[in-house]
Amino acid sequence: MKKNMNILIVETSDEDFLAMKEALSGHMVIRAKTGTEARLKFGNQGFQFVIINMDIKGVGGVDFVRQIREAEKRKNVKERTGFLVTGEDAEVIQEECSQIDNLQFLARPFTALEFKKKVASIQRSSNFKDENIRSVPAGEYLITEGGAKSQEMYWVLSGGFTITKMNNDEKNIIIGEVKQGELVGEMSFLDNLPRSASVKAREDSEVLVIPHKKFMDVLDNQPRWFRSLMTTLSHRLRDADQRIARKFVQEED
Repeated sequence: MKKNMNILIVETSDEDFLAMKEALSGHMVIRAKTGTEARLKFGNQGFQFVIINMDIKGVGGVDFVRQIREAEKRKNVKERTGFLVTGEDAEVIQEECSQIDNLQFLARPFTALEFKKKVASIQRSSNFKDENIRSVPAGEYLITEGGAKSQEMYWVLSGGFTITKMNNDEKNIIIGEVKQGELVGEMSFLDNLPRSASVKAREDSEVLVIPHKKFMDVLDNQPRWFRSLMTTLSHRLRDADQRIARKFVQEED
């Protein structure tokens, strides 16, 4: 989260709002108590970040977030609004919002300290930098099977991709698709082996490039067995892709 941002907080509780506002010192904080008020204020004033309580009746939080994303997509906005959504049922929230990029979760109830820690983690991750976003025109390959070892994986911000693999007859076989909000290129990223499949844009698309070092820094904070688990799963996925391609699913046009 950048400094001196305009932040909209959708919250009915005075106590919670004041605690969040205090934790966000250095930013311009505006409050909305209802969904109607939130939509009106968002439409009249630019906000780089929105904090919304999904448990407020009548707010329609998920629809509110999706409407903003759709508007940004139509306008081809590069730096999308960041969201921190809160609620008592975190599993339901994450399921409903899993395809929405640049969105964070915080389960309720939470303490002022927990909120401050969450804000600090968002500040460390920051918004996407322009140099980390790559445009991929329709028909262009993002990844080529057998290519050199890569230190990058990709998060699809918009558009979609087709995953293909060569079978024993040297035919390019479609083995899957990648949609907005999903990751691709994770196997080579994890096991440091050549690319196991090709990934081609079905339409004009954008991806966030995730550097290998950034991910490894996250893994360093996990138990030692966690990295072994990720590598093992990667190898098993490679084997599964090979079997699928041999059985011939659908040849690429």
